[in-house]
Amino acid sequence: PTKVQLLRTRRFNAGTFGERVVDMCKRYGGVACINGGGFANGLDNGSDIPLGYVIDNNEVVWTPNNNPNTKGSIIGINNEGKLTLLNNVTGQQAVNQGIKYGLEFGPFLIVNGKAMEIVGMPYGVANKCAIAQRKDGIILFLVTEGETYIDGASLQDVVDTLTKYGAYNAANLDGGQSTQLVINNNLVNTPNHIAKKQGGRYVVTGWGLIP
Repeated sequence: PTKVQLLRTRRFNAGTFGERVVDMCKRYGGVACINGGGFANGLDNGSDIPLGYVIDNNEVVWTPNNNPNTKGSIIGINNEGKLTLLNNVTGQQAVNQGIKYGLEFGPFLIVNGKAMEIVGMPYGVANKCAIAQRKDGIILFLVTEGETYIDGASLQDVVDTLTKYGAYNAANLDGGQSTQLVINNNLVNTPNHIAKKQGGRYVVTGWGLIP
């Protein structure tokens, strides 16, 4: 677990489109990588403006709305390699609690062994992406296939699958067209629409196993 770390595009808010996971993963020397948090503007090919905090190497590197008092839900990995889910905290509060790598997204799906109740169909059925950790420390990456709003996995499907594989803590990551799983420099899932043509949507953050 201590070899899993945050991936991020080279620059934020530079007026570009972020970076594909396959490119970030290669640049970091990753073996297996997935996408992470969301981004602003909702452009088909992405943007380089993160939605929410980004923490890298125990430092807040992106603050939403340039307001350090903003609070959010942070998916983090601490200095000991523990996946840590923090609600209603600022980025600096997360760092103060030992978060080494973190990003803001959700919802949290499993917390300390308890699966969260999923009401209705948040995020619908689509490609889904999640990060989780078992009690023995092993970190899990989950990526599902599907056509957004037509078929694919629901959040309940994600919870059920992660529970089957022993997840003790788990959180939802940006899905839909942003969903990307890269193994040994190859994009192995099939993103939808324009993202399929460009070899993966341009995103701002991700998680990677960096040997």
